[in-house]
Amino acid sequence: ALSWFKSYLAGRTQMVTIDNNSSKPSILCFGVLQGSVLGPVLFILYTIPLSNLIERHSISSQSFADDTQLLDSCHPDHLDTTVQRMQNCISEVKSWMDCNKLKLNDDKTESILIKSDRIMLPDSAPTSIRVGNSDIPFASHARNLGITISSNTTMDKHVTNICRSAYAELRRISSIRH
Repeated sequence: ALSWFKSYLAGRTQMVTIDNNSSKPSILCFGVLQGSVLGPVLFILYTIPLSNLIERHSISSQSFADDTQLLDSCHPDHLDTTVQRMQNCISEVKSWMDCNKLKLNDDKTESILIKSDRIMLPDSAPTSIRVGNSDIPFASHARNLGITISSNTTMDKHVTNICRSAYAELRRISSIRH
């Protein structure tokens, strides 16, 4: 088993081939073979310290492949403190990732503040969260594993997306009905 793991981590090279022309092989110092059986397992093992770092901030997290979600809840009166704690956590996550040859994509980061319509936020409530050098505004909705979550806890946007998708498929079927 140790030899199998070692073969994924050492002695790897890569090269580029265009038409029949190939570059010289370059030695890879980092990473594993994409699409490999061990790749996901090794990535999880590699990022275990990240989960521990997030937990130290008393923030929950969920990871799916190479995506990580940070989750927290609070009373509206504590929103500023919670957002600050989340930003501190994100800052540490970004530093950890930089030190460990991983990249946090600020431009792919989304944030959503979910609340009931019955809850009023103060006028001074934050409208975004800081990620690296970017302010990420709280979105009205976000997709998570195929479900569209709305900030107002309704399923309206998700239902609209499902109907749009179903209508598009019905149109495709109608074009071949004969």
